[in-house]
Amino acid sequence: MHVYVINLARRPDRRAFMQQQAERLGLKFDYIDAVDAQTDAPEFAEIEVRAGVHGRISRGDLACTLSHRTFWRRFLASGEPYAVVLEDDAILADDCGQFFADSVWIPPGADVVKLERYGRHRPMLMDRDTRPAHSRRVGRFYGKCAGTAGYVVSAAGARALLEATTSVDDPIDQMMFNPGRSTLFGRLAPFVLEPAICEQEQVAVPSDIRGKRQSSRGGLQGVLNELRAVPRQLAHAMSLALPLLQGRLERRVLTFRR
Repeated sequence: MHVYVINLARRPDRRAFMQQQAERLGLKFDYIDAVDAQTDAPEFAEIEVRAGVHGRISRGDLACTLSHRTFWRRFLASGEPYAVVLEDDAILADDCGQFFADSVWIPPGADVVKLERYGRHRPMLMDRDTRPAHSRRVGRFYGKCAGTAGYVVSAAGARALLEATTSVDDPIDQMMFNPGRSTLFGRLAPFVLEPAICEQEQVAVPSDIRGKRQSSRGGLQGVLNELRAVPRQLAHAMSLALPLLQGRLERRVLTFRR
């Protein structure tokens, strides 16, 4: 599979960071210029931005979504069945090359496989029955698992994502990987590798987006927005009650094994 890396042109340090990993691991990356939130790039006019339950998304989050849309289009133009995308602050596991080399480990019908562990170490619901994937396992997950620093997408998944993001009201990682906030999660039915093969390193390589997201959605307004999302979260929880009682799901803490 081709591995694409989204990188801001004004951040050559990040590109160097990813290229050092590529050389260490014997990998080849195709770099994609990210849409820069600090510019008036024409891509900002290509999608409608709506105010959603959690308010209006920041320009940085919108630029991130547009950058992934650039990747999806470029991947679809290649005619290949699957591709990997990484953001330029992804720390990669030593064995990630096995997963990039072929697609035989991807479950049939899976359109998105998340490769990343992100955020706090908290349990989420996953299928009890998972499939072997080289030295790891892969299975469906049903809880919030934000971040878009690394995932595999199929051609069908990329087309669905392009269609779903012509109008947005949430950051792309929430749309893809947070069932309590997004109806797209159910359509994508994403899988995840456990342990993950990448993790964002926002200390060594600071994020250009995260601070803006926190400042635009914090405080009292952020609390009120979270309360408005409760009905959808409850509906999602109720949909999992039966498979949980039947023992088809279990709680797991997603880890990163380097």
